[in-house]
Amino acid sequence: MLDRTRQRQHQLRLLDLYGALLTEHQRRILHLAWELDWSYGEIAHREGVTRTAVYDVVRRTTTNLDDYERKLGLERAQRV
Repeated sequence: MLDRTRQRQHQLRLLDLYGALLTEHQRRILHLAWELDWSYGEIAHREGVTRTAVYDVVRRTTTNLDDYERKLGLERAQRV
C-alpha cells in the first residue's frame, strides 16, 4: 500500500511540474483519474470515449511525464 501511495505522489508531482507540456485533453484525463480518483469508466462516460481510450491516454501520458523527468530532472533537482 505504501508503494502505491508513493507512486501516486510521484505521479502528481510530475503532473504539477510538467503539466504545461501536456495537451488540455491529457491534463483533464489525468486530473480526473489522479486528483479526483475517478474510475476509467466514469472518465470514459464523461469524455464520450471508451475505457480503453482513457487507459491509453493515462498510460502514454504517464510515460511522457517519466520521459520529461528523465530528460529535464526538475523533480530530482527539487529533492537536492
